[in-house]
Amino acid sequence: MRVLLALFVAGSVALAVVIARAEPAPDPARGVDGIAAWLNQVAGDCTDVRKGEDFAAFAGPVRAKVYGPFVAEWGTCAKPPYEQLGLLVLRPGLEEAWRGALARGEVRGDPDLVFGDGFAITGSTGMEHLGLKRLECTPAACALVQIKHH
Repeated sequence: MRVLLALFVAGSVALAVVIARAEPAPDPARGVDGIAAWLNQVAGDCTDVRKGEDFAAFAGPVRAKVYGPFVAEWGTCAKPPYEQLGLLVLRPGLEEAWRGALARGEVRGDPDLVFGDGFAITGSTGMEHLGLKRLECTPAACALVQIKHH
């Protein structure tokens, strides 16, 4: 009986994760508000979206220089454990820009963003449950990879 109960609980948890991943992804055409609504739907919080603040003050001068040209819209919301979780609607080309900055020595490592289709979020903790990906780069190539559970 304990084995059946354990299998039922494990199956329920696995199903919950699959259902969470099956949630519709945000539509970047709805902008930052669409990303926030999606986060609120699948993970809770992220309801008070702030826009119009200085992107360089938020991202820092180096990241603002690399990310900035590819950010169509951005904002922040509070989503524990983050006081300011950055929500970015992206234009194409960020991967190539990061790779170029990496090759020129302007940045090191990978971008501190997690990516969906046409958008990115600045956090990483807990994002593996949302089906988002990390961008791993070398000066020669970049690849989006699934975030692994910690």
